[in-house]
Amino acid sequence: MTRVMHDKMIADPVPTDPLLSVRTSPVHGRGLYCQTDMKKQARIGAFPVLILSRDDSASIKSTRLFHYVFHVDDDAQGRPRYAVAFGAISMCNHSPDANADFRVDADAEQVILTARRAIRAGEEIYIDYGDFADTALDAPPPR
Repeated sequence: MTRVMHDKMIADPVPTDPLLSVRTSPVHGRGLYCQTDMKKQARIGAFPVLILSRDDSASIKSTRLFHYVFHVDDDAQGRPRYAVAFGAISMCNHSPDANADFRVDADAEQVILTARRAIRAGEEIYIDYGDFADTALDAPPPR
């Protein structure tokens, strides 16, 4: 499904999901928005991920893709492992005052998104990148 948003055509990654939409964000490019009111702690969604090897994780740090990964874990030597998320969650922007929380479930190979507080219909969904924020936000910007 494709639709016009703020004079831009964008593909809707969740065309059948009545809870979410992707729109132009005043914060950064595109953002994820609630289409309906969500109660605190409501499950917003579960999104599949591709967990990268530690070598692949190191290789993507200088690419645009690095802005869209989720931190999974670190090994004993401190080498991180990242996951590429598929679906609308990849459009969530960062805020230290986030209205949603996420959890990477490596065993299930998914990211779970829940409401940290009540979220109104039409409100952008923000997640706090936590300690990963400095790393991700210092990476080369998307071109």
